[in-house]
Formats: sequence, structure tokens, C-alpha cells
Amino acid sequence: MASKLTTLAQQKSAAELQTMSRQSFKWLMNKVTSLKSINRVPGTIKKEDFREVTRFALGGLYFFQYLPKGRDELPYYDTFPLVLILEKYSDGFLGLNLHYLPLKYRVAFMDKLMEYAQLNDDNDIRRIKITYDILNASRRFSEFKPCIKRYLHSHIKSRILAVMPNEWDVAIFLPIQQFKKAPVNEVWQDSVEQMKE
Repeated sequence: MASKLTTLAQQKSAAELQTMSRQSFKWLMNKVTSLKSINRVPGTIKKEDFREVTRFALGGLYFFQYLPKGRDELPYYDTFPLVLILEKYSDGFLGLNLHYLPLKYRVAFMDKLMEYAQLNDDNDIRRIKITYDILNASRRFSEFKPCIKRYLHSHIKSRILAVMPNEWDVAIFLPIQQFKKAPVNEVWQDSVEQMKE
């Protein structure tokens, strides 16, 4: 059975909507508000074998199950992050977990990040080539502050699941964050305050 991520991406493609376009965002907003059984979506994404990759690529977008080190001390954490990879290390990586942003900020942030998109010969997105230094140096990227997270390979508890570039807008619209220890509205309120600091 295909996940809602796959199904919506296929429907969006059939409607000839360009990935990360204003028309695509409008269409997705209507589709996502009518979704039922949203809690089951992460499970169906995890079952899609074609998503599995053996390693992360810089500038790619991924889902995975995660239990952070020191989680008892954390006020909250996301166990099914949606992460754009910025830097890789021998024991893990640095990335932007987009689930930490309320939807309107998430869309605005991705819109800004698309200025750094590398395209293939067909003008389709391949990856986003941006660094922590670029994000940190500019006030216009304030959305990155609550999203920046360091992940350890040893704490990943599932397969690495790639989000195809033509699915990126669908993935950012799906309300499938799995925060522990705090309700999502509290997390998002904290994130908005961090952005303003």
C-alpha cells in the first residue's frame, strides 16, 4: 500500500503542478486538511522499500525514526524527523528538522532555501546546497534556529528513508511530526520565539 506521501506526490504530478510552486502549495493545503488517519502515515512511509538508502547525501531530505541521546533532559524531541542534511561527520550529521516549524514558517523557509537548489538537466530539483555558515550569517534565515539539530548514527532506530525531490513540498505539508514530552503547539510556540531572538 502506497503512503500518503507517495499518493499525493503522484496526484500532484498528474495535475501538472510544479514542485515547490505557489499552485502546488495551494493544492496541498486543500488536500492535507481533508486527510484522515494521519497518525498512520509514518508507518506507511516506513514500509516503502524504494525509499531506503544506505547513507545520507548533503542537501537531501530524509525521514527516520530517532531517539536522541540525553532525551530525559530534553524538554521535547521529534521521533520521526524530516531532515535536510547540512554537514556529515564520522558519527552523525547536522541537519534542519523542518517539523520544528509551524506550517506557514516551514513553507516560507523552504521557499528561501530553494534559491540554493541545484537542478538537473530537466530543471528538476536534485538537492539544496546550503551550509550552516550561510544560514547563521543571515538574518533572513531566522527559521533555521529552532530546526538545527545534531544527529548521531547510533541513535537512528529505523531505515533511512529518502524523500524524492518531487515530493519535498508534499513532505513539508504532512502533519506527521511525532513530538514526545510536549504538544506540538508548545513546540511551535517555542520555535517562533527562538526565531525572534
